Formats: sequence, structure tokens, C-alpha cells
Amino acid sequence: MGNAASTRCLLVDIGNSNLKWALYEQGELSVTRSHPHRSISASSLAEQCWGGITQPDAIYLASVAEATLGRQLGDWMKTRWGHSPFLVRSEACALGVTNGYDDPAQLGVDRWLTLLAVHAIEQRSACIVDCGTALTIDLLDMNGQHHGGMILPGLHLMREALLARTHIPRVEGVPADTLFSRNTATAVASAAINAAAGLIERSLREAALLCGETARLILTGSDARVIAAIIEQPCEIDSDLVMKGLVAIARSRAHS
Repeated sequence: MGNAASTRCLLVDIGNSNLKWALYEQGELSVTRSHPHRSISASSLAEQCWGGITQPDAIYLASVAEATLGRQLGDWMKTRWGHSPFLVRSEACALGVTNGYDDPAQLGVDRWLTLLAVHAIEQRSACIVDCGTALTIDLLDMNGQHHGGMILPGLHLMREALLARTHIPRVEGVPADTLFSRNTATAVASAAINAAAGLIERSLREAALLCGETARLILTGSDARVIAAIIEQPCEIDSDLVMKGLVAIARSRAHS
């Protein structure tokens, strides 16, 4: 492929709800753009995202969504640009990181990419939390060993699951301004965000025991800032972890 730093790479991350993409060229990562991908055809989505961009030299695509969307976008790219994307998948070991899952392919590729990105930045224990549609927590030690992780519903899904199975009135956009709430709407909001925060803080305590050091806490995803505001531990927010993982893959393939 040539030197990744001098190659124009299109990086695509298809999540459960949104498609995110960025360009990597001249050693720089562009601003990540996000588009909802539900209730829109793949061709319309592709035209909205890339109809006006210069043809990339290489395309890297990672997806946790239904496989049809990735195939259809790949077909659009092949027709438009003459080459298909490289489909990134979780592996047993890559770039100094060892997948901790019994079946490495079961680890969501978005989580795998965050592990690669964090290890490439600094070889230190890290607890990585992706605060999106689902909330995932993964532990990586200083040697690049992934110790596994957890998956639970994201904040919106927690609230929706409760409201869908009860007669609690639906109220949108209510902030959780206190732990013990005095009305139903804020009680629902408080429970969701504090459940997430409590699990994250417990994860950090367990991480210290497993890794023998205090792990960095790194948050990414759409609700990262919301959760970071109430966590009682130092944390970092990096909204581009998946894209940085794709950059690491692109650079490694360029030098292989």
C-alpha cells in the first residue's frame, strides 16, 4: 500500500446506531464525522458521507452493525472508486495486544480497536470504557494483555428498557442532578448514570488488583462526558479511540 503517512486512507466505523468516518493522510487524522445509519439506504448514506470527497488510496472498515450494511457500502465503494475496503476484524494477537476472549472473534471489533489504540499510545494498564448505545468496559495491562471486559446497556437503553416494561411516565432529557431523587423522572435518570459510574469505579478497583498498578481510566463514546462528570476518579476522554485503532492497522499494513 505504500507509506500510510503519505497515503490517503478512508477510515470507517459502523456502530450500532451511527456511522463514523475520518480521513488519515500526511500523518494527520481529520475530524471524525458521524451520521445515523438507521432508516436510510446504504447508497444514500454513502453519497451523504463520501459523494464529494477525493478518491481514497485505501479504505479500512470496521463494523458491529448488521453485516448487510457493510457489504452494501463496500459495493458502493467498489463501484465508485474501483476498490473494496479492507474489513478489520478482531484477532487473537496484533500490534503487541493479546485478545483476552476465549474466542477472539467474539470481541467486538470496536473494542479491539480501542485496545490497539490505547496500547499504541502508552504501554500502561488501562480501563477503557466505551459509552455508546452499549456501554463496554475492557481492561488492558501494561504488557498488552487484554483481561476481558463487560457489556451492559448504555444510558439510553437502560432508561428505555425500564420505561418499556413499566407504567412509569416517559420524560425526555431529564438530568440526574442528585443520587437520591425526589421525583420519578430524575430517579430513572439518576439510576442509569449512577449504575454505569458505580460499575466503572468497581472495575478500577479490580483492575488495580489484577494489574498491580492503578489503571488509567479512558472514556470514549457519545455519553463519555456525561459519565465523566459524576465519576469520582480521574479520567481521560478520547472520542477518537476507534479511529486511532484503525490508523494503527493502516500503518502496520503499510509496513508489512
